[in-house]
Amino acid sequence: MSLSGTRHRTVFLRIVAPIVLAAVVAGGIGLVLWGNASSAQASTTYQQRRHTLDTRLKVASQQGYTSQDLAPVTTQVRALDGAREPWWIPSRPGFYGRQASETSRLQAELDALQGRLFAQSQADAAKQLGDARSVIGQAQQSNAADSDVQALQRRLDTATKARGAAHTLKDYRTVALQGQAVLKDAGTLLAQTQQENQAVQQAAQQIAAQANGNLGAVQQAGNQALAGGRNDASAAAYLNKGDPFKGYDAIQRAYSRLEKFAGLIASGDLGQAAQGTAAAQRYASQIHDAVIKGMPGQAVVISFQDQHLWAYQNGQVVLDSPVTTGIRGVTDFGTDFGPMKVLWKDHPHTMKSPWPKGSPYYYPDTVVQWATFFTKTGESIHDANWEPDNALGPGSQFNPSFRSHGCVHIPAGKAQWMYDWAPLGMPVIVYPGDGSAVANQLSQITTDDQGNPQSAG
Repeated sequence: MSLSGTRHRTVFLRIVAPIVLAAVVAGGIGLVLWGNASSAQASTTYQQRRHTLDTRLKVASQQGYTSQDLAPVTTQVRALDGAREPWWIPSRPGFYGRQASETSRLQAELDALQGRLFAQSQADAAKQLGDARSVIGQAQQSNAADSDVQALQRRLDTATKARGAAHTLKDYRTVALQGQAVLKDAGTLLAQTQQENQAVQQAAQQIAAQANGNLGAVQQAGNQALAGGRNDASAAAYLNKGDPFKGYDAIQRAYSRLEKFAGLIASGDLGQAAQGTAAAQRYASQIHDAVIKGMPGQAVVISFQDQHLWAYQNGQVVLDSPVTTGIRGVTDFGTDFGPMKVLWKDHPHTMKSPWPKGSPYYYPDTVVQWATFFTKTGESIHDANWEPDNALGPGSQFNPSFRSHGCVHIPAGKAQWMYDWAPLGMPVIVYPGDGSAVANQLSQITTDDQGNPQSAG
């Protein structure tokens, strides 16, 4: 090789090398610039999609989807967050592209997840309400107390109405929980009612066995218990017209059960009559115990049918006595029925006839010693020296010589005791006591709860 050739190549390299180097550098810079631009665009796309996903997850949470519900998506979101941006700039567009694509996939997965959970919440709400309705029906068929069945039905109706207005998963899950609570309580009521029915049936078998085929005796015992239970429940209902009677809910439950079996007492089948009698005795006893337990500190109860008065103090009878009242359905001779109270007292007291001389109802001024008034028209518990003590009692109200114009006659010594014992405002209950259903005895009330008569007499 000649010296001149070598010089030419050296010159050539000196000229070409910088050009190549410049081209390489320029290409690298161009690649970096391109990578930055593409990376920014891909990152923006990812951030937009990610914002949408985050927003939808937040909305889902507000709609009642729990962290456990959303875990299949949120777990993958956290994994997405764990991915690191590449240091090599040209690799970043692909990285953010994959992130954006994964985010879109998670949005689709969230849609599907919410759809499944929402449909499940709707199905759960419908099932809980349906099951609750079925068990309530079973309890009703088992003769559960009306008040208990009605209370459950009201709760079920409220939940059913809420289901009709539900829009979100939270709404439907709330309805499902309501239905579940009703179902649980309905199941408890059904079980308790079935246990009660079994106890009644066992008692009925004993009654039938002891009756030795005497259907009449079984029916008589059943009717006696039925009348007693109805009268006690009616007295409580009268007392409840004034101030709320303690334990009245329990009395209503027992009374409802009593009436559900009442029709069996008249059955010509000994087993059926015994079942009605067993139930009457069981629930009449429960009613009586609840009435005594719930009595106010002091109260007087007067039965028109029995023509009898009972004075109660702290749940104990401290005085009882036969009485004579007025009669019902006859002008100017009726004793009012109602939840009355002691309004005032007078000793001695002169009763003046509101009718003029010549009227068949006129009577001369009459002095009684001890008068405890319970209506504003002058009905009172008082002594009556013109009526022998042995004339008081059942049927005496129909004797024209002794019946009152509305007052309650009682022996003089007991009238004085009542005058001294009874405070103003003490309840005085005068009620039919005829053994009829509570609704019938309530329908005969003729005063308000302040003792203001709503009828003449």
